[in-house]
This record gives sequence, structure tokens and C-alpha cells, in this order.
Amino acid sequence: MARINLHKPLLHQLRLTYLLAVPALLALGAILVLARHGDVNTTLLYSQCHARSRLPSLSRIPVIGAPACFLVSFFIFASSSMRAVAQLSAILSFIAALLTVSLVEAARPCNKRSWVIRHPTLSWLVMNLLGGTLVWDLWIVPEYLRRAKQVVVERAKQDAQQTFGAGEEGGGLDPEERVRIERSFITSADVYAIPAAVLIGFVVPSIIMLTLKDVASVLVWLFFPVWVAIVRWAVEFVAVRLLRDNGPLYLESSAPSIALVYAAPFLVSLITHALFIFNLFCKNDSREMTRMALKFIEIDFAFIAATVLYWVFIEAGSVPAVLLVVSSVFLGPGAALCITWSVREKVICASILDEGENTIFGEDVGDDDDDSTVHEDTPLLS
Repeated sequence: MARINLHKPLLHQLRLTYLLAVPALLALGAILVLARHGDVNTTLLYSQCHARSRLPSLSRIPVIGAPACFLVSFFIFASSSMRAVAQLSAILSFIAALLTVSLVEAARPCNKRSWVIRHPTLSWLVMNLLGGTLVWDLWIVPEYLRRAKQVVVERAKQDAQQTFGAGEEGGGLDPEERVRIERSFITSADVYAIPAAVLIGFVVPSIIMLTLKDVASVLVWLFFPVWVAIVRWAVEFVAVRLLRDNGPLYLESSAPSIALVYAAPFLVSLITHALFIFNLFCKNDSREMTRMALKFIEIDFAFIAATVLYWVFIEAGSVPAVLLVVSSVFLGPGAALCITWSVREKVICASILDEGENTIFGEDVGDDDDDSTVHEDTPLLS
């Protein structure tokens, strides 16, 4: 029976079924906690929208009117005080960082076979409008883990084919170079498209929503995954035609590129974290409905953050996971995620190179038993 090696990522040691159990349990936990903290004000708010007495211009729209009214009203209440703005801005800065790393992973060739990862717009739209942490725990993160496991198996098969003389294209590459190619951006234009998409498509609508707190600004913000996709496509379209060298780029090999990609969520996280800490020393000016809305958002955020922490731990081990927790306290969760993601990538590449020497078809073959006493001249039968 194989033993768990705590010095290696669990992704290489456990079956996918076991890996997906924790996100499922977190989703169940989120349902129980949200149900436990249910508030009669939530029901009353939806009743007002269903009765067309609240936001009549929106709630009277057939079929989608009442849900849209409830969702917009919910976020208006959630941003209706200075304490609420401080808390919500800190949470949104983490979402900005999470959106950035999602786009970074979508740009890597190793993830191109997964439609969910390659085209994150629909997943994020459903998560924002309908499911929240449930979509994140049951759909998005499981797909990342599933694809990561598939990549391990595919790489082991390629290594086996090359060993037995049936190598595919790229078999002559150095192992480290091959890994870098697999995890490089397909096009250098993404270095400019990703930060522009996050800044214009998400950060700006978030600032407008927290400033204006009206129906129009909330409606625009709710569809931020669409604006992010449009801005990314537009900037990429222009950059491809302007760049002289638009070949693949390994992001982590270029400090200026890393700074450019993560600058917006990192700086926003620092600012919102400072604002949040400062506001803790001020009087809480939130009313009952605002506290109700914030409570649900905070629970949703807590379970999303917990799943992200688990994701990092499974793919990269305990060091990046501890870094994520500790740096969140001092820099804010968004900036911590940006730093952790660069460290995570280095750990993943190192583990891939190390695992390639000891695995076949994704299963560890070097740690099960101590064979130090077995030699070439040891008789098979005694």
C-alpha cells in the first residue's frame, strides 16, 4: 500500500475521487451554514420584489424581474454604509486576484483541453449570478483539479512512449524546457490583455458600484465576467497586431511581466486592506439589512477562500498554503493570492520535474517499499 509523502503535492499521490471529496464537503458546509444563518429579512426582501413593490421598473420584468430585483437590492444594501464598503471592497479585491489567476491559467497550453478553464466567462457568470461558492466548489475548482490530474497522466504516458522509442513531437526537448512550454502563455499579448481585462472589466465597475450604490451600477457590476471577456479579447486583438514578438511567454521567467499581470489586484488589495483595518477602529454604521446582506457575502467569501487554500495545498503543498494564510493577514487576501500564485507555479514545475523520474501513468512507483536490499544479483527465488 502506498504511503503519503508530505514532502510531495497530494495531487501526485491521491486518486481524483479523494481529491474532489473536500470541495464537495465544503459545498455542503456552505449550504448548512447559510441555512443556519438564514434571516427573515431575506424572505421579506424577496417578497417585496415578487409583489412588485420594490424597484418596480426592474421587478415588473416578466420571469426574471423578481430575482433581478432581489439580487440588485441585496448588493445595494450590502454597500450602504462605510463599514460595509470597507468589508465589501476587501472581498472584491480578493475576487479581482482570483479572476486574474483564473485568466492566467486559461492562457496556459496545458489547460487548453478543458473548456471550463479555457473559457471561464460562463463559469464566472453563473457563479456571480446564481451559485456563489456552490458553483466554485462543485464546478470550477473540481475542473482545475481534474485537469491537473489529467496533465500528470498525459505527461507520464509521453515519457513512457519516449522511453520505449515511440516519442511524440517535442521528445527531444530538455524536461525543464518542455514543462516551461506547457505552462507558457500561448501568446505574449495575454500579458497586456489579462491586467487590462481585470482592471477595466472588474475593478472599475466595482468602484462605481461601491460609489454610486444604485440600480444601474449594480446591474453593470453583476455582469462583470462579460466585460472582462470583451476587454481581454479587444486588447489581445490589438496587441497581437502591434507586438513584434508575439510568441509564447513563460510568465514566471519575467519579473516585469509578473508585475504587470498582478499589479492591479495587488495594489487594490493593499489599499482595501488598509481601509478595512482603519474602519475597524470606527463605529459600525451598518443597519440591520446591510448586516444581513454582508453576513451572507462573508460566508460565501469564507468558503470560496477555503477552497482556494485547499486547491493551492493539493497542487503545491504546505509551503504556498501557509504563505497564503500568513500574507493575507498583513497584505490582504488579494495581494496574498498574487504572491502565492507565483510561488505555487515554481513548486509545481519543480514537482513535475521530480515526479517525471519516479512515476508511470500518474502513480508513484518509487515510495511504496524500501528496496535498498534488492540488487541486480539478488536471486528472485530462494
